[in-house]
Amino acid sequence: MSIVSPPPSRTVRPARRSSSVIPWLGIAMPGPRSYRVWQRNRDVFFRLWKAESLPPTIEPLVTLLGLGLGLGGYVSLGGDQEYVQFLAPGMLMVFPMFAAMFEALFGSYFRMDQHGTYAAIYATPVRPEEIVLGDIAWAATRMALNTAMVLLILLALTPWMGLIQSPWVVLTIPVGFLVGLLMSGLAIAFTSVARSLSQLSYFFSIFVLPMFWFSGGFFPTDQLPAWATKMAAIFPLYHAVAVSRALTTGVFEWGILGNLLWLVVVTPPALWLGIWAMRRRIIQG
Repeated sequence: MSIVSPPPSRTVRPARRSSSVIPWLGIAMPGPRSYRVWQRNRDVFFRLWKAESLPPTIEPLVTLLGLGLGLGGYVSLGGDQEYVQFLAPGMLMVFPMFAAMFEALFGSYFRMDQHGTYAAIYATPVRPEEIVLGDIAWAATRMALNTAMVLLILLALTPWMGLIQSPWVVLTIPVGFLVGLLMSGLAIAFTSVARSLSQLSYFFSIFVLPMFWFSGGFFPTDQLPAWATKMAAIFPLYHAVAVSRALTTGVFEWGILGNLLWLVVVTPPALWLGIWAMRRRIIQG
């Protein structure tokens, strides 16, 4: 009588990851696998691009025509500039910002908590830092794409309304990507501490909505009270709109360099905060 021994059991081991956490940063430097996470999000977007592309096109167009032509008839800015021409540069940053915010807040939350996407990716050799950076980079890409879409709308209306006055306006697309990195880092840091979907609305109420109205996109901030002007200057969107306005009109002043420098300097700490905070959430599960 022959005895058949059972096949040896296989032990599932977690993917190997190099423990290269930098002590003073609290994170490891993300590697090239971040691109694969970005690529995964891109592929999902291309499957849903029709539904995803409609709101970014309709919202700025309705706002531009409704406020620019409707309210603009009662607004006098002085000089030869019409209100719709003042409004246009803000549209290149204000509404694309929502694409980055929704992606870094709700999109990341669903991938982390509802769909199990983060857990599935974490079971591979991809490190948490690469998961987070890939998500942030995709959110920034969404802002750059939406900036390009709004720019096409403005270019189409320019012969009628004179909205675009400088070829430098094409640089608003990389500026949009930079701003998307900054604000997505902040947003995903908030997502990392959210314990329910409803808590994400706090970020909108406390940070996004005040930034939406007090960043110079809809009215000049220099006409606000002193305290409101100082508050506006702490918002990333305030500096983004100032740079966008200069690129759209072709009127450059030395202060624009300060706005651009502010964005460049603040972006790395915002990225670190987002990666550090979400890394802890992914590891803790």
